[in-house]
Amino acid sequence: MKEGFHARRLIKLFTEKGKTLSPLTILTHDHPDPDALASAWVLAHLASTLGKIRCRIVYGGAIGRAENRLMAERLLVPARPLRKGELAGVAHLALVDTQPPFKNNRCPPRRIPDLIVDHHRRHADTQADTALIDESVGATTTVLVEALRASGVRVPHRLATAIVYGIGSETQNLGREATRRDMSAYQALWPQANMKTLWRISYPQRSESFFLTLARGIREAFVVGRAIGVHLGPVSTPDSVAQIADFLLTLEKMQWSVVTARYQSRLHVSLRSNDPGAGAGRLLKRLLGGGNRGGGHAMIAGGSIELGPDAPETAWHEAEDKLVSDFLTNLGYDPFERRLPFRD
Repeated sequence: MKEGFHARRLIKLFTEKGKTLSPLTILTHDHPDPDALASAWVLAHLASTLGKIRCRIVYGGAIGRAENRLMAERLLVPARPLRKGELAGVAHLALVDTQPPFKNNRCPPRRIPDLIVDHHRRHADTQADTALIDESVGATTTVLVEALRASGVRVPHRLATAIVYGIGSETQNLGREATRRDMSAYQALWPQANMKTLWRISYPQRSESFFLTLARGIREAFVVGRAIGVHLGPVSTPDSVAQIADFLLTLEKMQWSVVTARYQSRLHVSLRSNDPGAGAGRLLKRLLGGGNRGGGHAMIAGGSIELGPDAPETAWHEAEDKLVSDFLTNLGYDPFERRLPFRD
């Protein structure tokens, strides 16, 4: 079974080759979510406990979503933003919740990591000394928790709380793409988690900019058949794209949501579906022209395309309209039948 196989490989790696991997830099994807933060922290805990490996956790971009920031602050997650050029000379590198060919991390070109732990589909160009890629689970954290449990390493309460929130956030509290293994990992750490802290993280205080984005997401939303979507325009954090996509999908009778937003020089997009057989990741990959621009799972997908810092407004509009028109056409809908139900 994969769960035992990956756990044994990771434990063996740290116990037998720990000294050769120190110091270890652990890199998440840009703008890390709770699954990325939790899995990186578990990996660092395992490496330091089993192999006496000195670890540091870094990420590109920023932690934008209020819940994610509060998770990092309340639980004192030992992760920090990358410094310019920091990865160029690192001795040993591990990636979690991402792979080098994906366009959502700062792995140096042509660098082959010592270790990758991920739950996304393996990219054809992915290389690593050790690659533990298991797309049969709903969260990367689950793969690490299985190694944690098999090793018998003690789990501090803060880390247990991060694990529960990481798996719960990625699977919408075990309701979206969660497997038996995700449920087992979640339930095993639940008794050690701090319930009060979990509640505070789940219901944070939010900024005015969040409500402005939410208001724009509702007011400008379009509906065609059982699909809902919106172009958010410029946003302060790319986390908004997935957040609004999740929210819009809660409209009754909807089966799909699509949301785009402009962040820096890239057009970001999120797809969501409540159909376990939807194939959202494959669909988004086609919509973005293949390559490394996007991907995901059956019900969730995300990606981006580069337009450039000097792209004119017409280029942004054309990219947004083409993406959504192609998306609706793929679903069998007429892109010109869009209605705006929430306009005054």
